[in-house]
Amino acid sequence: MKFKLIILSIFLPLVLSAQTELTQKQIQEDFTIFKNVLISSHPSLYEYTTKSEWDSIFVDFQKKTPQLKNTPDLFKSINSLANNVKDGHIRIIPPNMETMPQMLPLLIKIIDKKFYTDTEDFGIPVGSEITSIDGIKNEELLNRFLKYSQSDGYNTTKKYRQIEREFGILHFYEFGAKSSYNVTYITPNNQTKTIEILSQSFQSIGMRFPNRNSYFSIYHNKTHKLEHLKNTLGQKMPYVFFIDSINTAVLTVNSFGENPQEFKSKLIDLFKEIKKKKAEALIIDIRQNIGGFRINAINLFSFITDQSFKQRVSENVITSTLLEQKYIKNTMSDYNEFFKTYFEESVKKEDRWILTTDRAEEMMKPYKNPYKGKVYVLIGGKTFSAGSAFALNVKNDSKMSLIGEETGGGYHFHTGQFPVLYELPNSKIMFNLSLVKINHYVKDSSVKKGSGILPDTEINLTQQDLINGTDSQLDYIIKRLKKE
Repeated sequence: MKFKLIILSIFLPLVLSAQTELTQKQIQEDFTIFKNVLISSHPSLYEYTTKSEWDSIFVDFQKKTPQLKNTPDLFKSINSLANNVKDGHIRIIPPNMETMPQMLPLLIKIIDKKFYTDTEDFGIPVGSEITSIDGIKNEELLNRFLKYSQSDGYNTTKKYRQIEREFGILHFYEFGAKSSYNVTYITPNNQTKTIEILSQSFQSIGMRFPNRNSYFSIYHNKTHKLEHLKNTLGQKMPYVFFIDSINTAVLTVNSFGENPQEFKSKLIDLFKEIKKKKAEALIIDIRQNIGGFRINAINLFSFITDQSFKQRVSENVITSTLLEQKYIKNTMSDYNEFFKTYFEESVKKEDRWILTTDRAEEMMKPYKNPYKGKVYVLIGGKTFSAGSAFALNVKNDSKMSLIGEETGGGYHFHTGQFPVLYELPNSKIMFNLSLVKINHYVKDSSVKKGSGILPDTEINLTQQDLINGTDSQLDYIIKRLKKE
């Protein structure tokens, strides 16, 4: 039971919005605080949306406040506004509520902008296309849910992966609690049907997550789905398995968020095992890696490269002190001390302090006797922050290959490093934003601004892959190695 609760916490956010009535004065006060923090602190605010466009967005928001009556209304509107920043590190968090309502229990996978059932529940065959819910078509549902997921630049893969994970919760945010839902779908054999599905509790939905076909228990010949999930996506520390038929090691790194000393010690043990097995090829799977400590990404890359490498060309901030400090709920440390220590060698240019030296650069060199075989790295929409930094190092190395889909983290830059959590005084909506803009070291400057790290070979899950439970991205590399 303990592990089931851990799985629930991993795959579903544990907060929902409360139905608090708000006056116009309260809404304006909360909005003004959010606006002031963005303008005074966010170093990439005008990268994708110009100042004049922001001025119009803020004016339009204020004009629409008479339509906002309560916390859920404000939560939706702030999410829509935050989408214009195009920063995947921004999070808008609804306030806690004591009792969670029941909600839409469908578990879905997004393929080609369409919703497909990811489990064999409610009499709906897995891989069926959901075309509408309560008469609202798939296209409109997707467009309405996009505002709840922030991503770097114009990336959508990160948004889709989050919508998959939080489908029932996002439906609740957008439409409120319901006792049942009329769902129209098209089966894999092209039959159109409509079914009424009763709402379910938050906990019962979470407990069904291990049944997802997209977790590929079928592909790995695992009959116990919960155990498979526990041994794969449930693993925070790196782990390895071997495909003896092609003399290949598969190293999965779901997170860079673990203790750096323990992480490196684990890598040392795993690479000893890989070398002992004399694996001729190495597949590194970071599709689930949303980031963590940068040093962990650096250490992993040092085990597979034979030359020094770079990650950053500059970092900058636009404030030396934090505004609206009385609404700060949490920070990683004292910002004044961080600014004084970290940016002491920076250069002030116009409205920002710019640091052009990377303090971690001396660490970016090969580990003794690094791995020398072929390296393939699996990436996806959830690959973010430090996960994307590792993917970019691979992208910059012509001897390695990225396989999968565009990462959620930005190619040219991202905003991160010093997160600050605020709580708005009236609605109790929280928002988290980071204060350092980080410009990346890239070898291909022609990549379009707003892109994530693009794979060298793009492989996307198909409807048939979902039905069969086939990990088509990993399967592509295995078939490629068999041919070689």
